[in-house]
Amino acid sequence: MRFKFPLQRLLDLKAKHEQEMARQLAQVQGEADRERSSRDSLAQVHADAHTRLAAAAGDGITVGHLVSLGQTLTPLQERVEQADERTVAAEQAVDAQHVKLSVALQDRQVLDRLREKRLDLHKADENARDLAAMDAIALTRFTAPTDTSRRGKDSTS
Repeated sequence: MRFKFPLQRLLDLKAKHEQEMARQLAQVQGEADRERSSRDSLAQVHADAHTRLAAAAGDGITVGHLVSLGQTLTPLQERVEQADERTVAAEQAVDAQHVKLSVALQDRQVLDRLREKRLDLHKADENARDLAAMDAIALTRFTAPTDTSRRGKDSTS
């Protein structure tokens, strides 16, 4: 008799859901990596500009030029801060998606363990039926020669 798990369809759906959550996690991680890279690039540009400003201040640059460089650095600093916020949001999305994947994985594992237990019970039942059938066959073979030998003795008398 073939084993058929009654919740197999649900288990398959849980597995597909888990795969979808993993795909979404990979997508969100890619977005977070891009945001992090963008933020790092902006921070590097800002640091380079700040270094040039500090070097220029020591070279006897005019106040107007320093004000102009400062006005250039302010929007750049704002862009770095915005990139920081986007990076934090992307990392939070990764964390949230990771939690969803963990839940999906646990859901599937629960059904998978239930399936394994049912399969073990099915195998145990099959083994018990096979043993009962073999015992019945052995008993009929054991009792059959005894009956034949008794009949043989009865017929000779």
